Amino acid sequence: MWQPPGGPGPGAPLGAAPAPVHSKDPSAYAATAPPPTNEEFDRQQAAAQLSPPQAYGAPPPVYAPPVAPPPPVAAPPPQPLPSAPPPAASASVAPAADPSLRVLAGFLVSYESTELGVFWPIYQGQNVVGRKGAAPGLDIEIDNPTTSSRHAVIHAAARPGRLRVEDPGSTNGTFLGEHMIEKNKPHELRDGESVRFGGFNVIVKII
Repeated sequence: MWQPPGGPGPGAPLGAAPAPVHSKDPSAYAATAPPPTNEEFDRQQAAAQLSPPQAYGAPPPVYAPPVAPPPPVAAPPPQPLPSAPPPAASASVAPAADPSLRVLAGFLVSYESTELGVFWPIYQGQNVVGRKGAAPGLDIEIDNPTTSSRHAVIHAAARPGRLRVEDPGSTNGTFLGEHMIEKNKPHELRDGESVRFGGFNVIVKII
C-alpha cells in the first residue's frame, strides 16, 4: 500500500505515529515549538529592558563614585582706596627758614673765672653782650660787676666768618688790647684778638 512521504515505512503498522524528525536547525525547532504565552512574552520583554544586550568583548561599565564639590572660597575683604598724595610744592617757592636755627660764626673764650676756661658761641647776625641777669634779650651774659647791662654788640657774618664789635655807650668802655674803642662805631675783630668789656677779658675765635 502506498504511503505519503514522511509516513511510516513498509511493514509499519497502520495508525502508528510518524518517526520524529532529528535536525539541528533551530528553525525546524521553532517551526514545531508552540508560540509563547502572553505571560512568557511579557517576562521576556521585561528581561530585555533590564539587561540590554552588549557588544561582544565590550568592558562592563565602571561605577564612578560621586565627587563632592569643592568648598566655597571666601572673597577677600575690600581694600581701601589709596589716598591722593599731597600736591608737590612749587619749585619757585622756597621753604621758610626756621628762626630757631642760627649759623655759628665764632666764639668768645675766657679764663678769668676758671683755668679750664668758659666760652660763648657767636652766631650770624647780632649778638648782645651784657652783665648776667641785668637786662632781657642778652645773647652773651658775663658774670662780672664791671660789665654794663647792655655793654656791647657783636655783628657776625658766617662762611667766611667776620666779626665787628660796637659799644653803644657802656660805663667802663670796651677795649681792643689796651686801646678803648670809640662809642657807637663798629670795629673789626681779628681771630685770636683780646677784647675787654670793662674789666672782663675774652679772646676772639673766628671760624
